[in-house]
Amino acid sequence: MKKLYPTVTLLFATLFISFALTTSSISAQNLSFETENKWGLDVTGALPVFLVASSHDGFDANGDDQFATRVMSGFNPGNITFTAHAPTQNGVDVSAVFQINHHLHGPSIQNDGLFEGRIADIIIAGDFGTINAGKGFGIFNSSSIGDAGSGMGVGRFAGPDAADATLGRIGSGYTYANFNPRITYTTPDLGGFSLKAGLINPEKPGGGSSNIETPSPRLEAQVDYTFNLNGSPIHVWAGGLYQNVDVVDENFDFNLSGWDTGLQVTLSGLTVTGSYSETKSIGADGLIGINISGGSALDQADVDGSQWYTEATYNFDRLLLGASYGEGHQDKNSTPVGAAQEVTNELLMGFARYRVTDNLTLMTEAQTFASESQADYSALILGTQITF
Repeated sequence: MKKLYPTVTLLFATLFISFALTTSSISAQNLSFETENKWGLDVTGALPVFLVASSHDGFDANGDDQFATRVMSGFNPGNITFTAHAPTQNGVDVSAVFQINHHLHGPSIQNDGLFEGRIADIIIAGDFGTINAGKGFGIFNSSSIGDAGSGMGVGRFAGPDAADATLGRIGSGYTYANFNPRITYTTPDLGGFSLKAGLINPEKPGGGSSNIETPSPRLEAQVDYTFNLNGSPIHVWAGGLYQNVDVVDENFDFNLSGWDTGLQVTLSGLTVTGSYSETKSIGADGLIGINISGGSALDQADVDGSQWYTEATYNFDRLLLGASYGEGHQDKNSTPVGAAQEVTNELLMGFARYRVTDNLTLMTEAQTFASESQADYSALILGTQITF
């Protein structure tokens, strides 16, 4: 790790070990309600908060490194989720899910965009499978996003004054599935196999412009296979996406497309995960139709990209230890609508999670990040999350 102050490192480690050794568990709470006519309401949620100490190479205006200590959101912001269940009729279960999210902000931002709604979903389920209609998580690369390190932690973030949710392993391991309006169908369990496919609202690179036409939804699909080998769970997945974009004034069109595959194996307390994907017109930052490295999102037209990561964790009941490494890459490319430079993002993480109680988790994370599109940095992180 680069230039992290020893006193801060010692403080974080001492706090984590003290909690892990001196606290005990309590039973989890369940916020569920049911009426006499079998309507139900479940209220769940989580509030994560992180203290992040980080050193960023050459970040100051004079070219010096910049050190910062901030209280931040993680990859997942605080959320509360309401799920209403209708009584089962004719073999059909119907429910509605609505989620409200809250972000912690950077310096000098007090009340800007405090809340957002990531999920507003109708779920229709039965022997035929499951239909989701509304706004919710995408499909492509969605199983890869379930990594233990950044999924409940911080992962990559923008800089010393980062605000809102962080990037996790977006751009250093996977493409983000994002929360979009969509209609999806998932098959029932077919002997360990399941297929999920859907129509996703298309992304318009460069924003809502009449110069950009996206006449059809984005197509996304994924097949999952879960089985046991000598008592060890194994999960394999593969998927893809496709969307067309037409730049009217340049008489130029291109496709957003990609494929991915992954594997997760659990043997006793050890879990090993690997994921790999290749994309077209989705760059190293791993965001569909968005460019956070500067310049227009059209710069990524026809660019070749790839993402991969590997992770290993060991679960000691209430204590989880893990490490992961991943990269995001794009090749140099130019088209009539823009140009992209070669970029490689690299993120190395070590992390620990300790369940103080069934509702309270203590988290620590150490990471180093390197990229051509962002100042290299290293960070030490201590966090806590309440889940209900």
